[in-house]
Amino acid sequence: MATLYYIDGYNVIHFSSVLKPIAMRDFEAAREALIEKVATFCAATGHKAKIIFDGRGHRTPAVQPMPGVPGLKVIYSHGEKSADAIIERTIYKSADRRNIIVVSGDRGIRSFCQSLGALVMEPDNFIASVRSYAADARASMSQMKRPDTQNRLENRMDEDTLSKLRHLRDDLESGD
Repeated sequence: MATLYYIDGYNVIHFSSVLKPIAMRDFEAAREALIEKVATFCAATGHKAKIIFDGRGHRTPAVQPMPGVPGLKVIYSHGEKSADAIIERTIYKSADRRNIIVVSGDRGIRSFCQSLGALVMEPDNFIASVRSYAADARASMSQMKRPDTQNRLENRMDEDTLSKLRHLRDDLESGD
């Protein structure tokens, strides 16, 4: 079963040593960077993730920002509910908390969710995991692009057998 990540969006941005500097220059860019990193993570691992942002006062529905990435949802909280409240309530109601990881820099939410049996991660640990999976995915892709000469049958045969096979091929091609 795939792991489900609940990511406290703005909290991760504020507590991440990678995203916080981006947010200092352009908060929208930091939010987009987080969404992009999580999308890459979901695509590379098959895990599911819900990024919950505080949307206080906004009535923004759940969005699928990257439709090509299954398992990723971006949610903005409704009304006066905070992202923390949505995450805590969801974990509390969940029957399978062992397959849930909550990503937040907030000790309170981490402690509460952990006491319910969910796993927790700090933002920098999560971003490091995302980078690691992305690097592994890039390495796998570059391996797939290289021709695999090690596993070719003719590279594993002795020269005498290869010579006989070549001779047989030549006879078949010439029609004799």
